[in-house]
Amino acid sequence: MTIAAALLDGKEVDITIDGATITSVIPHSPCAADIDAHGLSVFPGLRNMHSHAPMTLFRGLGDDQPLEVWLKDYIWPAEQTLTDESVYRGTLQACNEMLASGITFFNDMYFHLPAMAHAVEQSGIRARLGLNVFGDADELLDPSTLELLTHPTQQVEYSIAPHSIYTVSATGLQRSAEACARLSLPMHIHMSETEKEVADCLREHGCRPWEWLRRLGVLDMVGDKIIAAHCLHLDDDEIRLIGRHGITCVHCPNSNLKLGSGYRFPMLELLDAGARVALGTDGSASSNNLDLIEAMKTAALLQKGWRKDPSAVPASLIMGIATQGSSIAPGQPADLFLVRLNGASEQTDGLSTLVYATHGESVALTIVGGRVVYSNGQMPLPSLMPSANR
Repeated sequence: MTIAAALLDGKEVDITIDGATITSVIPHSPCAADIDAHGLSVFPGLRNMHSHAPMTLFRGLGDDQPLEVWLKDYIWPAEQTLTDESVYRGTLQACNEMLASGITFFNDMYFHLPAMAHAVEQSGIRARLGLNVFGDADELLDPSTLELLTHPTQQVEYSIAPHSIYTVSATGLQRSAEACARLSLPMHIHMSETEKEVADCLREHGCRPWEWLRRLGVLDMVGDKIIAAHCLHLDDDEIRLIGRHGITCVHCPNSNLKLGSGYRFPMLELLDAGARVALGTDGSASSNNLDLIEAMKTAALLQKGWRKDPSAVPASLIMGIATQGSSIAPGQPADLFLVRLNGASEQTDGLSTLVYATHGESVALTIVGGRVVYSNGQMPLPSLMPSANR
């Protein structure tokens, strides 16, 4: 596949893709091409590192409520009604929305994983699906569950996802960590999302959340395979602990703002300590959309605002975080998107325009693994008809 005349760093280039890999990026010259990208800028695919894809079904449910009320009175009761079919439909809708806004990979935690995997495979996106566990994580005693988690495909890989320290017992957290270590799987967990979570942990365990995980042996067992969503309420000791273990902390700015959880995500402090930082939308019931381009702007502006420093987090840094360091270069995976940057000119910075003046609906085309999976409002998705095979 050849993409002609795409704008990369302000210059027109031709990109050649062989299979699932970018093989060349050269200055544009007249040539036969599969995709004419005149007027479009190209960027590496975005990676949504914290989501709950089936929650497209709950968009608008329990809006404007505190996190604890939202979960206990609205979301958890609604989740009890879910079936394989409804989870498949909700996940397919989420995949549809993410591809249409330049997301080529998402890291999720939820239930009914086979139904989710079926939707991911049909959509063309890539995903890591986390098995959500609560309480004592008894699901991890089921050999058939572990069998599923150890059979990734080209598009779908798996993790173990204890929901949080306030919904999973000490036994459940240790059981999850042991399974992750034994099966070489990542652990995906909500951490330090609210001040209440921290206060409750101090009262119940005599320490803060990250110290609780350390005492349970979770950090030593899983270490840099931990992907922790939110991480808003951290003290200096926790930041050093997270950095020492090379843990990934996922900022979900729109969700955290909407739920009133907080806004002072210690992005630079975590990076300086040696942690990894990523960006997520969270689920559609808390962020209400799956637009990671919008989340980039929100995240950057929040850092500038509470630090009172307009240079604190430039567009290049937030883009690197949103793509997890991917680039448009030979040898890189052919996961990318083309976008029309309205109003951009030779005098403007295309990357800054993407971050500060663009939304997901400006994406014109998304490629995953060398395959066009979204193009100008069209994608080769199946119909949402029920299937007895799911």
